[in-house]
Amino acid sequence: MKTSGKIFLTFLGGAAAGALAGLLFAPESGKKTREQITKKANEISKNIKENLEHLTPHVRDLV
Repeated sequence: MKTSGKIFLTFLGGAAAGALAGLLFAPESGKKTREQITKKANEISKNIKENLEHLTPHVRDLV
């Protein structure tokens, strides 16, 4: 994997960890926090899938 791909995945992981930490330390009720975590996890999952679909042709070209 090229360096730019590694940097992107590192950034994505850091963003996910930061978002999760922000939600966990927010002064919201447990139910609302769980809902926010679920929503954010779904958004992150969707973004990862879209990025993998975009990167797949490039990876195939490298292999």
